[in-house]
Amino acid sequence: MSKRFIHSINYMRGLCMLGVIAIHVGSVELTAASPNLGLVAVLEILSRFSVPAFFFLSAFGMFYSQPLSAPFVYKDYLRRRLRTVFVPYIAWSLFYMVYVSVLSHNFNIFQPYTFVKTLWYGLAMYHIYFLVILLWFYFLMPVWRPLLRFMNRKPWTYFTLLFIGNVIFNFYSSYIWTVQSDNVLIQDAFNYRLNYVVLHYLFIFMFGALTAEHFQDITTWLSHHGVFINVFQALTTISMLAGYYGIMHYLDYDPLSAVFTIHQLSPMGMAYTLSTMLFLLYWWECRHVPSFVHHVFTILGNYSYPIYLVHPVFLSICTGLCAHMHLYLRAWHIVVIYCIVAALSTVYSAIIYKLSLPHWLNICLKGK
Repeated sequence: MSKRFIHSINYMRGLCMLGVIAIHVGSVELTAASPNLGLVAVLEILSRFSVPAFFFLSAFGMFYSQPLSAPFVYKDYLRRRLRTVFVPYIAWSLFYMVYVSVLSHNFNIFQPYTFVKTLWYGLAMYHIYFLVILLWFYFLMPVWRPLLRFMNRKPWTYFTLLFIGNVIFNFYSSYIWTVQSDNVLIQDAFNYRLNYVVLHYLFIFMFGALTAEHFQDITTWLSHHGVFINVFQALTTISMLAGYYGIMHYLDYDPLSAVFTIHQLSPMGMAYTLSTMLFLLYWWECRHVPSFVHHVFTILGNYSYPIYLVHPVFLSICTGLCAHMHLYLRAWHIVVIYCIVAALSTVYSAIIYKLSLPHWLNICLKGK
């Protein structure tokens, strides 16, 4: 018997996609001579849950469709996942490599080593590395299933330990570890570790798997602990903003350095991601959802994958036009750019979903 479609998870896909666009539009504001700190806080700090949240959602989808109690054939599973992720990854990476090369009039990216490095680490465009990490999670699925089965014995204990261990690992990876090697392969492997080392996102991925396995139990627990969920969300949000403003005020960090410090892999960033997942599940699964919210986030959730793949094109067009017109970007310009990029990416996605395209092109553009 097929499982019910979970609207709250689909809403979260849509919201997280808006968050990813916010992070990338926020990078434009960060390049301003005097960036608006409040706008940067919204675009670059409060949206930071979006990237790890997609690993939560990906794990949820994997384990909801193929729970531990169901038969698991790795070969069949991997074939399906490669079709939905690997093929679009290659297609869009090649597109962005050509796109950037044409705009810059520089085709050095197609030199053998640079070409292989670009595809291996997901460097064709600033957003596409996510698919590289996701592919590694897929390849290692035979590890995650027994791990979840083991952690299911004492979920509170093991997930608490995993969270603490992940915080320590990410802290060292983000702030402590350094490698200086004359071997370019070793140096690149270290420099781009965030693009493929799945351990950075292990807790949130496994928590997504746990949520899929015990969805009813978890949502029932959330429905009885609404006050705790809301307070937890408020505290983690305050900690993110306090960290962002605090290091600029007390340590004289510039906004760019502050954003590179208070990110999703920082201790407070990991807590903020966890609280946001619980907060959204509580409000969208355990409470009444207004029809307008349902309509908007259903559309965004349904189209989230193509929106993710294409939105840098529209962002580059907007910023390119602004540069061509010698427009000094103020905060309201950034907000308008954000709205345009989100709207055009959604329209593009709606169009390709309505078109009758060849099967291979559907896979490249939509992953299915």
